[in-house]
Parts: sequence; C-alpha cells; structure tokens
Amino acid sequence: MGGVLPDPEPAADGNHFSCSMSAVLLARVHAFGGDQAVGKLLALAGSERSPEYLLDITNWISYDEAIALWRAGTDVTHHPDFARAVGADAAERLNASPVAALLRSLGSPENVYRQIATSASKFSVAAHLEATDAGPGFAEIVATAAPGFERSAHHCSWTRGLLSTTPVLFGLPRADVQHDQCAAHGASQCCYRITWDADQAKASADASGQVAALRQQLDAMRERLHSMFATASDLIAADHIDDVLARITDRAAVEVRAPRYLVAVRLTPDGEIHCHHKGFDDEEAMEYAKLVLERHPASHPDSWLVVPVGSNRHEYGRLLAMHHADQRFFPQERELLQVYARYAASALDGARALMEAQQRYDQSAALLDLARALARAGTSREVALRLVDAVPSVVDCDGVGVYLWDPSRGELVRQASHRSDGVEDLDELKSRAPAPGGPLERLLNNPAQEPIFVDADNGDPILRELAARLGAKATIIVPLATADALLGLLAVSVTERPERLKPSPDLLDRLSGVAAQATTALQNGALVDQITHQALHDQLTGLANRLQFTEELRVAINRARQRSQSLTLFYVDLDGFKPVNDEFGHEVGDQLLVAVGQRLLGSTRADDAVARLGGDEFAILIHNHTSPQEADAVIARLTRAFEAPFKIAGHELRLGASVGRAVFPIDADTADDLLRRADSAMFQHKRGRSAMRRALSA
Repeated sequence: MGGVLPDPEPAADGNHFSCSMSAVLLARVHAFGGDQAVGKLLALAGSERSPEYLLDITNWISYDEAIALWRAGTDVTHHPDFARAVGADAAERLNASPVAALLRSLGSPENVYRQIATSASKFSVAAHLEATDAGPGFAEIVATAAPGFERSAHHCSWTRGLLSTTPVLFGLPRADVQHDQCAAHGASQCCYRITWDADQAKASADASGQVAALRQQLDAMRERLHSMFATASDLIAADHIDDVLARITDRAAVEVRAPRYLVAVRLTPDGEIHCHHKGFDDEEAMEYAKLVLERHPASHPDSWLVVPVGSNRHEYGRLLAMHHADQRFFPQERELLQVYARYAASALDGARALMEAQQRYDQSAALLDLARALARAGTSREVALRLVDAVPSVVDCDGVGVYLWDPSRGELVRQASHRSDGVEDLDELKSRAPAPGGPLERLLNNPAQEPIFVDADNGDPILRELAARLGAKATIIVPLATADALLGLLAVSVTERPERLKPSPDLLDRLSGVAAQATTALQNGALVDQITHQALHDQLTGLANRLQFTEELRVAINRARQRSQSLTLFYVDLDGFKPVNDEFGHEVGDQLLVAVGQRLLGSTRADDAVARLGGDEFAILIHNHTSPQEADAVIARLTRAFEAPFKIAGHELRLGASVGRAVFPIDADTADDLLRRADSAMFQHKRGRSAMRRALSA
C-alpha cells in the first residue's frame, strides 16, 4: 500500500450533488402541494430514494438524479424556472447551516465569490466555477462542465439561483445574476455577471450592521459550541466502537461538506482495523483505510482532508473527508475535522478503557456529566463555573479552583472556586501576576506541561506555601493550555487523606480528559467572550455602545419603577471636537475620544454606566437614587473634567462639553424617550453656550 490510490472520477462515482440541494427542492415542492406533490415528484423523476435520504444534507446524489428532480419539479409546480428558484431558496433554507456559517466567516460577498471554486464544491462537483473578477458590488464567474458531464439548462439555471444568494448571508438583498453566455445553449462556457448594492453592503458594515453581524456570529458560535459538546456527549454515550465511528462520521459530514468520508482506527497498534465510511463501497473503503493508516496525514493530495484520530494516550487512526482531484477544502474545515477527530479519540479512549476494566464505567459516566455541563456553558466564566461544579464527580477532592489567564491584565484571575468545608480562598488568590522565575512564569513559557503535584514534600516552594496556608494536604494543578498558550489552571485539592490525590496513571488520565474538554470549551468560550464584547462595546473607547447602553437603561428603568425611585441620565456632546479632527487628523481625534472616555469614567462612580453613543456623543446613567443637588454635582464634575487640556500626540487640546439631563419618571417614562429628552436638553445647553460666547465677543 505504498502508492496513492487514485481519486475517483466525478462522473463515475455518483456523488455529484449534495442533498442540501434536494432538501431545498423537496421543501419547495412540499410547500406547493404537501406530501402528495412530493410523492408525484419522486414518481415523475423515477427516483428510488426515500424523502428521508433526500432531506439529509450529508447525503449526495448523482447528476442524472438531480436533472430528473429539477425536471419533475418543473412539471409538478408549473414553475417556468423551477431550478433557479430552488437555487435561490438555498439562502433561507440553509442560512443556519454550518456551510452558511463557514461562508459568512469569509467576511464579505466578494470574498465568497473570490473563493467560489472551493465554496461551490460544497454543493456540487459537476462543474468547475472560477471567479475571473470580483470587488465591492460585483463578481464575474465562469463555469465549465467537469470531465464526463454536459451542461444542462436546469443545472445552469440552478447555479444562477444559487449565485444570487451570497449577499443574503450578509443581511443584504439577493444579487442580480446575468447569464449572457450559456454552455447548455452552445457557448464554450457559462458566464455569470453578478451585481449587488455595494453602498448598502458598505452601510451594513457600519455600526448597526456590525452589531447585527456580530450577533449572528455569536448565535452561530453558540450553536456550534453546543453541537460540538452534544457530539462529545453522544460519543461518550456510545457503547460500541462501530457506533462511535458511525456517529463521528455522520457528525463530521454535517460540518465538513464532501462526497466521501472515512474513519479508520485500531484500538491497539496491531489490532483489527475498524472502518466506517460514507460514499465508498466496502471493498474500496478498506483499501483507503489501509492507505490513510500507513501514510502521514500531510502526504495526501490536497483534495483529501486527513487528520489523526489520537489522544495523549493513544494514536488510533485517521479521519478522512475526500473531494475529487480538482477540489479543495477551506482551512477552517481542517480545524473542524480535527475537533471531531479529537472527540472520536476521546470516545475511543473510553471504549478501550471499558474493554480493559469494568471500573472505567464510572470514569466515563463522570466525564459524560462534565461534557454535558460544559455543553451548557457559553462564556469563559460559565465554563469555569461548570468545571467547578462537575470536577468533584470526576475526581475525589475537597476543593476545586479554576484560574484563567487574562493577557490584558497580565494576571491569572480566579473565575470560580468551591470548597466542601465552606472556607473561602485567600484574597491574594483572586488574581496573581507571574513572579520572575516563579511557577506561573514557567507555565507561561512552557504551557504544555504535565499536571503539577504539590504536597508537604513535593512541588515548588511557593506552591507548597500557598497550599499549606489553604489547609490543603495535597494539590494537583492541571494546566489548561493549547500547544503554545496557557489558557488557565485547574487546581484540585484535598484537606484530608492526601492519598486520594496520589498522581496515579488512572487519576492523571481522568484529569487529562477533564483538561482536554475544558481546553476546547475555553477556546470556544474565549471566542464567545470576544464576540459578546464586540457586540456590546464601542470598538474605539471600550465603553458600552448604544445597543448595550439602551438595554442597560431599560433594565434600570424597570428596576427604578418597581422601587418607586428616580433615575438620572446625562447626554454629553463635545464642543470643539470637529476642528481637532480637521486640523490634526482622525488618528489624533480617535485618541482624543479615548481620553475623553477615560475622563468621563474618572468623573463617575463605579456603578454608574458610561457609553459612547456615536461620533462625539456620550451618555452617563446614574444608577442609584440621586437628588437634584447630587445631579448638579455630577454635572459640575463632568464640566471640570474638561478644564485641563488633553495632551495628545504632542499637542495640548482643549475641549468643552454640552451636557443635557433627563430624569425618570419626571421627564420621560421609557428608555427611548428619556434619551430623546436628555439629547434635547443637551442641544438647549449647547445653544445657550453658543449665544453666550457670541454675546461676549460682541
């Protein structure tokens, strides 16, 4: 098996169209005439497929089947351009799919079109699509039939509909697609000219569009996070190796779209090959299984996506997603396949453990509980809380602490902890900066370390002292880290019977499983943290943005209404900011806005809310019940905040501020009305100041 097996010819293997197309087609026919229309469609198409098969987007059908379905759909629905309508339906029908999330991650419609050769292969391999030109608002695509295929008018029409949907993924109307040259009507190739509203696309990329996009990404991230941990739970629950392989193949097929999949593993180095596949026949599947097991994953063609299925304990085999010779995968798809390969390895670890000893059952059940707990977590802090709750069921211990590395603070910060004796951790452990040459600095420099055991006789002296002050008889510190970055630490301790934490292979295996799941959860949690922060904060100043501030204002009003309290809102507009931008440039202007935000924070209390609403407009919400005299004092502090010049890039810049005030419930009863009243009061203040300056200069 030293050679390379040939890639199957696209026209020969029958895997030409993803059933994401047939799923959309059946949905359109069902919407037209229900189950009866679907039955008629399949009869007219001569299809031997069940509706369930055609609705499963992980399946594929042949080119002839696709043509027959389009023809039959035209007859059943009497739609003159049925295939194009099916293509256009894809945006709405598949908007929440992993493929849609992958395409959105490319950043813009033009970027999707630029990579059309790769993205089109997620739907069909019967044609080669290439972008000859693409830019804001337009793209030019050329399509030629793959070897062994002829262009059909139905295929061209479906392609036209599908190409129109890309802007919809980014919240824009469908594109207009002109198809002036068609290979189905004698041209050498199909030429598509695609246009969409570039101005609207640019506008949607501004603040409100960014918020919507970030929310969409956040939702997609949460769905993917839950899907991944559901996979982990599903796999750990499987009690037979063939079930494990079948489930991982089916799950991977949803995330990474390709005509063929194969997972091949051995539980022991010389053991039997276990193989599960999709898109191969049994005989050729075993040939490919032997090949991928023998060769290094990086040695295969670009049309093969091969990742190792292995844990820190065992190397089991390979997971393969396979396209035809001229097709490629996105880099993100390799990362996703690696995630599922790690889950497969984790499940195989459990299967091997169950084969070795029945006592492994309790361990697997505990890890399952942890996976379920982590599946419900979103942010990094939620992951930490779930870990603290779940670890005692995995490891017999009296205390658990989760500490996450905060690069912005340069500190290790305690996010969650629990002790069965009810004693609080030391305050000095709430956060800790690395000391030169200390254990934390060593971990930062070499994050991929084994768990650290600490008791009265073992471990770094600093760690021994801290453990003793906490009353811990023994502690194991587990780095939560990728290969090159420390994410945090999991600290497990006992206050009695220290032999419970003796670092045996069994205990270290359990902690390794916890760390593997926690690390994956924290990586996804960090992305959720980032997207959440971006969605709710001004990217320049770091203050709350209008969306976050308005929501906080609504909550504060509801709370004040329930408690019969008042609420004060200040609207601040800078005086003299535009001349700074005009004279010194936007970079200096941006630095000035950041400095203004810091001064406003310094002029308010910790529980007050400060936001940048846009441009040079800011808002401040005074949470607690505030008297008119106290509100006057706040305005005085805000005014004094602008007395000293701002020193920016070697310039001394002076600004003023016009401040408007509105009080709930005196001036308004809702968040929007309160903002409007404060804005109006600010403009009155600004006009008064302008009139005074004119009078003084007269």
